[in-house]
Amino acid sequence: MRKTQKAAAKRTGPAVKPKPATGERPGSWHLARTETERRLSEFEFRLERLAQAYYRWKASCLAAVCDVPLTGDDVAVLNVIRMGDEPKRLSEIGQLLNRVDVPNMQYATRKLVKAGLIETEGSSSRKETRYRATDTGHSVTEAYAALRATTLPPMLEALEGWADKSVAAGSHLELVSSLYTQAAQVAITRRHQP
Repeated sequence: MRKTQKAAAKRTGPAVKPKPATGERPGSWHLARTETERRLSEFEFRLERLAQAYYRWKASCLAAVCDVPLTGDDVAVLNVIRMGDEPKRLSEIGQLLNRVDVPNMQYATRKLVKAGLIETEGSSSRKETRYRATDTGHSVTEAYAALRATTLPPMLEALEGWADKSVAAGSHLELVSSLYTQAAQVAITRRHQP
């Protein structure tokens, strides 16, 4: 049997593992060629997982108090419209959520109007249309807030140093958010360079 293995190895050659490119670490991926890129990729991957968990949480929390099937994005739009109990234009909603995907926000507002959670007021012009919570939307967002208050805050308060860490993390995330905005502008500029 040993002779057959040696003969097979001579015919096919020894199995060679490809070496990672310069600067790469074994097991890394295409976004992480340097140590800085590796750390950035780890941060972004955690951020992606946090965002998905957060939006899943919002959809689940709303589903517990309302029979309307909404996504986390829809819930975000609903809560921002309810914020301050003042009607808001789509452009204001986008600014508050740092979103520029107008068609998706329009889809969310149509869905919320159809569900009876928000209503429009003002001009028939799309730019001038403002959205506000209906009585049903007000009740649903109050129930959402009550469930949220009894669920998530107690879990967070059980974490040691949560309050201080959340302030520091929030400031850091705001800074990183502005860097991503700046990097997006640079990327768009490069795309249009000759």
